[in-house]
Amino acid sequence: MHWKHANSMPPRKFHTQLSAGKVIATILLDCKSVLLVDYLPHKTTMTGPYYSELLKKLRQAVKEKRRGMLTRCPLLLHDNAPAHMPQVTRAV
Repeated sequence: MHWKHANSMPPRKFHTQLSAGKVIATILLDCKSVLLVDYLPHKTTMTGPYYSELLKKLRQAVKEKRRGMLTRCPLLLHDNAPAHMPQVTRAV
């Protein structure tokens, strides 16, 4: 309820719209540029097997874009998300 004059119009009611949904993008980069951008499929979660496949895609992208970088052991900085911890991910 709110205060209004006797002859004023009633307040407008706004209708909400459903959003298009969230899109999860994984952006993998080095100090020079972006190496790989991957979009997670709709209504799926980042799992260990999916992340290990993403690391394989990253290896291929490094081969294509930074040829000399794979001769040295590249260091990856991960956060502590649960998808990075399974054995299948650490084996890659």
